[in-house]
Amino acid sequence: MTDTENKEKPNKEIMDAILQVIEGGNPEEIAQEVGMLPEQLVALSDSFVQQRYQTSLLGEAAERKIGRNEPCPCGSGKKYKKCCLHKHEKIKDLLRGSVEFQEPEAEEEGPPEFVVKGFDLLAANNYEEAINYAKDLLSTYPEDDRLHDTLGSAYLATSQYDEAIDICRTRWDVSKEEKAFFIEHGHHQRLPEGDDSGAPHFYAPETWLEKYWIGKKAKEYSTLVQDPQDPVIGNLIGELLTANDLERFPAQQEKGLEERREALTPTIEQLKQTGPDALPYLLQIMSHFSWATLFVPEIIAHYPTDPAIHSLMDITMFNYHYVSEACLKHLEALGAAVLPYIRDAFARNHDFDELKVGFINMLSNLDSPGVDDFLLELLDHEEPAVVDWAGLVIGKRNRTDLLPALEEANSRIGNKPRIGWAIGQLKKIKEDNQ
Repeated sequence: MTDTENKEKPNKEIMDAILQVIEGGNPEEIAQEVGMLPEQLVALSDSFVQQRYQTSLLGEAAERKIGRNEPCPCGSGKKYKKCCLHKHEKIKDLLRGSVEFQEPEAEEEGPPEFVVKGFDLLAANNYEEAINYAKDLLSTYPEDDRLHDTLGSAYLATSQYDEAIDICRTRWDVSKEEKAFFIEHGHHQRLPEGDDSGAPHFYAPETWLEKYWIGKKAKEYSTLVQDPQDPVIGNLIGELLTANDLERFPAQQEKGLEERREALTPTIEQLKQTGPDALPYLLQIMSHFSWATLFVPEIIAHYPTDPAIHSLMDITMFNYHYVSEACLKHLEALGAAVLPYIRDAFARNHDFDELKVGFINMLSNLDSPGVDDFLLELLDHEEPAVVDWAGLVIGKRNRTDLLPALEEANSRIGNKPRIGWAIGQLKKIKEDNQ
């Protein structure tokens, strides 16, 4: 499809497509329906909600005039004109109905060489060297989260769980503090105002929260396999891990997945037939995203036990691309039986409630007693992201009688995009029925 044809696409249709992606829809399928490239739709959706790697919402940028040479409100440390200005202007154009669809612009510059080297050491499994390298550089760049990430990842890979957890928890606290300070003052408190040289590179709080959760679960999973270990299961896990062998499987993306699945189907089926005894072994390989982890959700879903279902929910919160989606698909297949598990998830580990919003979206079409009561409970939640998603689902369920509760919750959390959409949707339904 050409840019000219895309420009002629009705603005409402484009906005509906963006909202579907934001709500968890498949970008490839949605893009095909509206005649767009998936990467174009994803780029617009990401710009609209600023979900990752940011420290303020688009609305904050719109409410406060940001100078082109000021630090970008996303927290990247770059000047606004060299970071999110283009994205924000594109969204404003979209809302005015005059957007021109183009390929996303490449970043003007990638990560500095010293950051790339740290990640390369991790990729080469040189973990001890990565630890020493990151420690040394952190004395010069103490606020660069990419170096903290390198160090934490190397600790995790070498089973130094407490050290990895401590880094993630500490940097989570720092990122929350920096986000709040930046929104209020327009610059990082760890960088003098007006000085953008050597700017620190902060991750978004939710990024460190995910890593914190992975570290805690990795430590827990490390204790599950009891001695003596089952040699049969151990051999099957070893075979599954050959999916990570790039010499055996050099292909990438969809072709790489197909080739690995074809070769490893006998192993996957044997692990399914082995039963829940294989669960502890499977969980141990989940602390690092890899080709092998892509096949774990379908194996675990084959075990009809409470520990298996809880494990799918825990892994969903890792937010690994594809893996989390697969877990949610298997959980959704439980139907009405999934509601007690979702309730249980929100009854524990409250620090990580922000990572549980995917469970809320599963309730959209669930015809089960107690769903709406639970969603109403979530509207009173302290975490704005939870309230936002609960409001969205109430809107998708067409509960016009709950419109006052949604408006009150939206006012309390500061006018979030999903619950805002739900309010508009319910008002439209009421108007159409009058």
